[in-house]
Amino acid sequence: MSIATNAWTWLIVGLLLCAGEAVAPGLFLLWIGLAALANGVLLIALPLDLPWLLLSFGFFTALFVLAGSRFYGSRDETSSDAPFLNRRAAALVGREARLQEAIVDGFGLVRIDDTVWRVAGPDLPAGARVRVVGLARDGAVLDVEPHTAEASKNLP
Repeated sequence: MSIATNAWTWLIVGLLLCAGEAVAPGLFLLWIGLAALANGVLLIALPLDLPWLLLSFGFFTALFVLAGSRFYGSRDETSSDAPFLNRRAAALVGREARLQEAIVDGFGLVRIDDTVWRVAGPDLPAGARVRVVGLARDGAVLDVEPHTAEASKNLP
């Protein structure tokens, strides 16, 4: 019996790989470690030669990777308690503000809360009321449109 066909070898390597996932998380070592553990359990139940062990290890690895990607891939990112974390500009869509600097040639500035944002939209004078309708250029520029007086009575 060689070391590669010993059930304890597969079980120990599987545990080490799973422990390695705790040290270097990334959900990669976990699936290989679980496949090695499954191979060790299989080897306890059935005495297999090395080619069959390698084949079963490949099968278990593929099985655990697919199962893991289905489980972790199906998580809904929008169910977070902070859906706009790291997407601060996306939280501004729908907000109203007054232009701090006029929109000239399609670009201007607006202050929302404590931040001055670059905006893109139709040419408007400074102080005009605008509403954020979207994001442009990877979220660094806010798309705005002119806003009517009736809808913007809550502006400062």
